[in-house]
Amino acid sequence: MRTNALLIAFSLLGCPFAVDSQQPLVGQIQGSVKNQHEAPVAYAALTATNTDSVDPESHRLTTGADKQGFYEFVDVPPGRYSIVVKMKGYRDYTVPQVTVHPGETVRMPEIKMSSAATH
Repeated sequence: MRTNALLIAFSLLGCPFAVDSQQPLVGQIQGSVKNQHEAPVAYAALTATNTDSVDPESHRLTTGADKQGFYEFVDVPPGRYSIVVKMKGYRDYTVPQVTVHPGETVRMPEIKMSSAATH
């Protein structure tokens, strides 16, 4: 009986340490959007779709670029994502695959958007 009580006590003491040492279950995706002249594409709309999902349409994350063209997806569940960037006056830009691991921040290469008038 006494052995069981000691085992339970040690188990309970170990719980906070196990929880604290775990990595977050989500990640982040960060980057910037610029045009062909290296100017920021302010307020571009970005959508990340989980391509691992059976129903990708229901597993979408959205964000927007700020005035400097910087964007960030936060609390991204692990998996593979495609990212679509849209902005009036520009051709849509697609990043076909980005892989997010738990606790990881994926820093994307700069996205270069082309003017809609460019063929």
